[in-house]
Amino acid sequence: MLNKKNKIMRKFRSFAIALLTALLVLAGCRSTGEKALSRGNYYTACIQAIEKLRSSPDNAVAASTLTTAYPLLVNYVDREVDRLDVTSSDPVRYQKIFDLYSQLNNVATQVSRSPVAYQLLPNLNYYTNEMESARNSAAEETYRNAEKNMQIGTRQAAKAAHLQYVQVNSLIPGYKDVINKIQDAKWAATLKVVLEQVPVEGQYKISADFFQNQVFEYFSEKIRNEYVHIFAPEEAATMKLHPDQIIRLSFQEFVVGQVRESTDTREVKRDSVATGTYRDDQGKTHTVYGTVKAKLTVRSVELSSSGILNAFIVDYRTNTILSQQKFPGTYKWTDSWATFNGDERALSSKELNMCKRTQLSPPPPAQDMFVQFTIPIYNDLTLFIQRYYSSYK
Repeated sequence: MLNKKNKIMRKFRSFAIALLTALLVLAGCRSTGEKALSRGNYYTACIQAIEKLRSSPDNAVAASTLTTAYPLLVNYVDREVDRLDVTSSDPVRYQKIFDLYSQLNNVATQVSRSPVAYQLLPNLNYYTNEMESARNSAAEETYRNAEKNMQIGTRQAAKAAHLQYVQVNSLIPGYKDVINKIQDAKWAATLKVVLEQVPVEGQYKISADFFQNQVFEYFSEKIRNEYVHIFAPEEAATMKLHPDQIIRLSFQEFVVGQVRESTDTREVKRDSVATGTYRDDQGKTHTVYGTVKAKLTVRSVELSSSGILNAFIVDYRTNTILSQQKFPGTYKWTDSWATFNGDERALSSKELNMCKRTQLSPPPPAQDMFVQFTIPIYNDLTLFIQRYYSSYK
């Protein structure tokens, strides 16, 4: 039986080794660029073949791939440039021409950094003038496309324009007035949201400023959408801002209950406590262990608060509610002290500390109760708004 298991394990190992070898061979073939060449991806074939020749200078497949793929790449670029330059109405044709010449120049650079590849292709051309001409044309072309998008006047079009202006600046840094254009387009593309002042309804004179400041600070740092900006009410007023959306929060039904007192008396005890000693007949002293008891009286006071936060995300122009949610919350403040009669050793350290207290802390004011009550609500609210705006288009 054992020999049969060993044979099975040996066959399994042999199969696993064979499979791994096949995968490694396949991966090696792919990295030569041969597969990319067969698919007509001449640029990728060249780059992969050059990389393979760096690590394996004697690789005949990579050498053959490179010498086959490069002339095909040059021929393909020549045809595509002619087509785009003469007959195409593609609005980004010069960007495509620039990218094509960039590919040829990158292959030439990579070949010059590989001794084997350079021996195979020693007379490569750099299309510097052609690429620079295409760069200038692409910058002007993209700039014009951005201007057209800005004229549309929608936030989505402004977002496209912002990306195009950034692309122009990457082609030619500081082209025309592109730096200012980037800022203008970014502002036009940004969803402007105002977090309104948070009121607290009820009988108490409560300020929600701390809560509101915490929420504003959170979203100023945590929203991952670069095209969403949340403004404080004061900031929006100073700027005379007409926002796109309003985050409208209001606390309703916030109440602080009556102080409740309770008393609990119970017996506590502890076993195996040294209670004395005795001498045996030989005069040797022994410790006596026993159970000690005490009557513990615990007095407690409790003060609870509760309420609901209503959260609305509202379209500023139409006053339409885009999203809403209610967040109920509670907070209980408690305090306890104790007295006892009996053996102190029967008490736990916690019970003993309670007995050492001689004066209760006064109940917190309603404002402090409100702040504590908002802590779990804050976590739920920030998650709600974070999810909404992080995926906002």
